Amino acid sequence: MHELSIATGIVDEIVRIAEENRAKRVLAANLRIGRGAGIVIDSLRFALEVVKTAHPVLTSTEMRIDEVPLIYRCNDCGREFEADDLYLPRCPMCGSYNLRLVSGEEMDIKDIEIEV
Repeated sequence: MHELSIATGIVDEIVRIAEENRAKRVLAANLRIGRGAGIVIDSLRFALEVVKTAHPVLTSTEMRIDEVPLIYRCNDCGREFEADDLYLPRCPMCGSYNLRLVSGEEMDIKDIEIEV
């Protein structure tokens, strides 16, 4: 379960930011995870809840995860579209496989809410 190591890295970064800003506690952390990032969101949620217990500043933190869809741009016709298929998507306008992934592989801490 690589979600545990990812959760550890996320929590470590949130704690670093909180300490840097002299936070008493972190109220919420907003994360962006792309569908194509290879992460099982439910497993990540569980891992975050487990890992955060080791840090008093995070005991009541609400971990929010926004799932970012896979968005492709067709290099032939220029259309952007959302797809569920990471491996062999096809442009719904012209049928081309000549595509560029625009979004969907993100793994970001969007922001955190702290109490100082």
